[in-house]
Amino acid sequence: MSNAFTMAPLAHNFGVELTGIDLATCGPESHREVVETFDRHGVMVIRDQVLSPDAQIAFTRAFGEPESNARLEYTHPNFPEIYVISNKVVDGRKIGDHTAGQGWHTDSSFLAEPVKCTMLYAMEVPPEGSDTLLADLCAAWNELPVERQQALEGLRVQHSWRALMEMKGVPLAPDDDRLPDVVHPMVRTHPADGRKALWVSTGTTRGIVGMPNPDGLDLLSELVEFATQDRFVYRHKWRVGDVLIWDNRCTLHTGTPFDLDRYQRHVHRTWVKGGRPT
Repeated sequence: MSNAFTMAPLAHNFGVELTGIDLATCGPESHREVVETFDRHGVMVIRDQVLSPDAQIAFTRAFGEPESNARLEYTHPNFPEIYVISNKVVDGRKIGDHTAGQGWHTDSSFLAEPVKCTMLYAMEVPPEGSDTLLADLCAAWNELPVERQQALEGLRVQHSWRALMEMKGVPLAPDDDRLPDVVHPMVRTHPADGRKALWVSTGTTRGIVGMPNPDGLDLLSELVEFATQDRFVYRHKWRVGDVLIWDNRCTLHTGTPFDLDRYQRHVHRTWVKGGRPT
């Protein structure tokens, strides 16, 4: 180990903040140590960074292959791997998506291989609002009674891109099958160390396989409500230069609103390809 940084816990024994590292100039060995630390903690914060798009993509690649973005109109003009989350208007054009991230969810659970992790780099942040909340799904699982764990183990959840588009009010043709529904386990095992997570979500879920609705959807809502109690949640208050990374294999997240008329938010997001949940 190169001792390239120091670590401090974030909250509730969930997540870690790194200090003493410049992501734009440190080498591959430091990047590898960051990734190994990340795999153990679920959420990582690294403040006071200055990242060009090239540097953010290079750091993203330390975690794996960058995932593509479906909405190309909000990607960086020179770097399609970077999705722009922003309410800024330049030359009369919205340059980013200011609605991204609302509602408790895990990113791209509607894919057969959902993204491994999400990275946000903040260049402009409002002085109030726009916090990002992250829930520890491993802690939530561990707090369930053994009998409840046994009842949930083996259940499978139907995730749907079409359901997400319907929720967002995006019209789709009836025969649009670009991303067919997928089924994932409700209890997910982390590949780094075998810890288990209560892998539930909102927005993309159609129900539980073999369980009629509304019972299935009601159970999912109950479990999301349980997993997002304050005792399981880290609230990130943004500062310019923050890099926030979360592990979609063991967390839920949601954005919070801010005054779009008074303040501006400008963030670059990258994703890393993941594997099939087990």
